[in-house]
Parts: sequence; C-alpha cells; structure tokens
Amino acid sequence: MKNLYKLSLKIFCLLCCVIMLSACTQKPQTLIRMPNPWTDCRDNLECAGKIAGFEFPLTLSNLQVRAMKDIIEVTYPLDEFRDVVVRKTTEDLYNKIDISGDYNNYPIKDTLTLDNGVNMLVRRDNNLIYVAYLGASTGYYSINCSKGMTKKELQQVYSVIAEVEAPKIPSEAFN
Repeated sequence: MKNLYKLSLKIFCLLCCVIMLSACTQKPQTLIRMPNPWTDCRDNLECAGKIAGFEFPLTLSNLQVRAMKDIIEVTYPLDEFRDVVVRKTTEDLYNKIDISGDYNNYPIKDTLTLDNGVNMLVRRDNNLIYVAYLGASTGYYSINCSKGMTKKELQQVYSVIAEVEAPKIPSEAFN
C-alpha cells in the first residue's frame, strides 16, 4: 500500500510537470490593439487643422494640441493644479458621439446659463462642472475639466472660445 501511494504521488508530480511544460511551450496569445487615432501636434494648431479638416485659431500660450479626422483637442492649464480640455468638431460627428471623452456619470445634467446669456448643456455635481457642451456656427465644442470647475471658470473658458468665434456664437446657442 505504501508503495502504491509513492507511485501515485510520483505519477501526479510527473503529470503536473508535463502540464506546466506544455503551458510554457505554447505561443502566447497576441493582443489586438486599436491604433491610437490621435496625432500629437504639440502646440501647432495649423497641424491640427490639416488633420481635422477645419481651423481652431485659438490664441493661447502653454497649450497642447492633438487632432484626428473631424476633431481638434486643445489642452491648457486652468490653474497650477488643473487642465481644461476643449474639443471642437463638426456637426456630423457631434450628433453621433460624445466628443468630450469623459464617460463618467455625473448626478446632474442640465442647462446652465452664463452671465452673458449663453446656454450650455453641462454635466456636474452640486459643487462643480465637469463637462460642458456648446454649439457655434463653425462647429461644436466640449469643455472638460476632470477635477471640476466653477461657473466663473467655465465663463472664462467660454470667453477664450468666443474670442475666435465672435460674432458667430448666437446668444441662444445650444438651447
């Protein structure tokens, strides 16, 4: 009986070794990845315009620009701890996807009226705004701050956009 137990133990160990060796000799699975659709344009808005197919002539310093077909993304500091991401797209793409890139669920989705009467669709909580959407005659915009921004800060970001859009943005934009 003792010999049978030792023999069974040896066979079990041998089988374990064979299984482990066969697992080690199999080819690893190849991961299939989607190519990154964004092209880094550093701070070059002309580069982004050629890729996206339209212009976004902001006059900001310390910005980073990425682009893909039909979307330009500009990132710049809101303050020393937070960045704001502004994306511009065409009407066709805006009606198909959420261009903000922020797929978090926020407790409040509503329309916010800025001090100048412009309405924006926003996603927010009780304290801060995380995503805002705005339509203009030359395209559609999303404004995103992952750490949140106040209404006053959103107004400042809007002013940057309005500078290049004015007088193209109607006061009833995005009702």
